[in-house]
Amino acid sequence: MARKRAGFPGLPGLLGVSVAVMALALAACGADPTATPAPTATPLPEAAPTLDAAALFQIEWAELIEAAQAEGEIVMTFGGSAGRNFRPIAEFWAEKFGITPVIATGSGGAHVERILAEQTAGQYLVDVHFGGNTSTITRLVPAGALNPVADLFIHPEVIDQSLWAGGKHSYSDPPQQFVFAFAANASPNPLAAWYNTDLVTQEDIDGINSVFDYLVPKWQGKIIAHIPIAGSGGTGSYYLAYAHPDIGREWVDRFISREMDVTFSNDQRFIVDGITKGVFALGVNIGGGGRDLDSLATLGAPVKELLKDFKEGGEMSSSSSVDILSTPTNPPNPNAAKLWVNWWLSKEGQTLMHTMSEVLPDPTLRVDVTEWGKVPEDVRRKPGREYYSFATDPEFLVLREEALAYAANAYKNR
Repeated sequence: MARKRAGFPGLPGLLGVSVAVMALALAACGADPTATPAPTATPLPEAAPTLDAAALFQIEWAELIEAAQAEGEIVMTFGGSAGRNFRPIAEFWAEKFGITPVIATGSGGAHVERILAEQTAGQYLVDVHFGGNTSTITRLVPAGALNPVADLFIHPEVIDQSLWAGGKHSYSDPPQQFVFAFAANASPNPLAAWYNTDLVTQEDIDGINSVFDYLVPKWQGKIIAHIPIAGSGGTGSYYLAYAHPDIGREWVDRFISREMDVTFSNDQRFIVDGITKGVFALGVNIGGGGRDLDSLATLGAPVKELLKDFKEGGEMSSSSSVDILSTPTNPPNPNAAKLWVNWWLSKEGQTLMHTMSEVLPDPTLRVDVTEWGKVPEDVRRKPGREYYSFATDPEFLVLREEALAYAANAYKNR
């Protein structure tokens, strides 16, 4: 039997109807357009993208180019070999960046005198200096005439020392700040010589296996060399001989002595012509003269560099104006100087040094440059071979002034 719904007698379903009416009324209230809407979540703002180091450098590089172009020019001194080698590269740079290079050529020593005289007079007219080691280190560094080169570095390829030989930047000044070495001539012997092939036979060459073999009676009166006085080209070789553990003072004394009858001169043309024309059989310690003789050899002149393994071992030299640069204080065009230094030391700049140099460049110390261009194979670093580096090793550099003073005194009193 079905159970009856509970309710008041005589009012069936009334409660249900009331509930339905109440529900409709509540629904109508819920549709009121003035009712407070339900809260919704506010989306978070997107984070601004972060520029990476490469992008930041490109911005800085573009700003530097613009600032350098506003200056309009760069003033550089190209001493000795640099004047003969680097002008085409400076012209390329001028076209690339729209900045005019104002270049003074001549001897490195003369440029040093100019810079010192100008600065003494309160004039700062040079942005970048390419000159030989001895005059730059013994004159400009002590005078406080140079800025630390690394203060200009911003290019990642320049800053990254793993891209340089030995995993480090190389400097040829004892403070290791002011004279940056970007290239080095790797020689199988420590005191290179050039000879006249009409006067020196293969038998003679076979008999030269040590720097002391230059000192035998056979070569008395037949050698020409630079005067061992600071500021003249080639004097770095006397420092090398003095500092070398297997050469030393004895060799310096004997080479400079009247007994050897060496002709000493700082006239580069006289040195080069003397060897080429057979007035002298050997040129030892002749600085940039060797580069001129290499160029003449390619034209058929009877001259050649003496390249063979010596008893005293190999040497890596960064002493010429084609190996080192420095930045004088208070440059007139600081942005152009900064742009040049970073571009020159970059992979592009050093590659063009190999391929565009007017004569024969020394190999860069960058390890990521693989295009050798005009660099002679016999002056490139040989993998796995150890070289003395008297031009940049601080252990030897502390002896430079002492060595040059000793050689100059020996020459004075001979």
